[in-house]
Amino acid sequence: MTDLLLDTDAVSILFKPAHPLYQEAYGITVGNHLVIGFMTLAELSVWPIRNNWGGERRALLKNFIALYTPLFPDETTCQHWADISAESLDAGRPRGTADLWIAACARQWGMALVTGNYKDFEHISGMTLVPLGP
Repeated sequence: MTDLLLDTDAVSILFKPAHPLYQEAYGITVGNHLVIGFMTLAELSVWPIRNNWGGERRALLKNFIALYTPLFPDETTCQHWADISAESLDAGRPRGTADLWIAACARQWGMALVTGNYKDFEHISGMTLVPLGP
């Protein structure tokens, strides 16, 4: 069993079995220990609020999120965030705050990052990416 950190988009794909990339994402993740960073947890938590979900769908998401082990930041995570932010700016590829936190978690804990947004992370050193889709 391998520890895999999932980007928010990868978790979203797995939450929606009708998604065109669901089978690919499932095939990559099945049998592995699935982890999400605190930023992904926060992004997932806003879905029911912004989309005015009812109690049943909220419970479904809560149970789905419980399948993942969350990672929370410490001082080392903050330093990785700063390093990756600077590295991205130097490469002319500034990233959003959420992507920087997700990348910082992947780098700090040495986990492969499963993502459908490969191009958002490909320039960051010290990371292993598992791309979904083309």
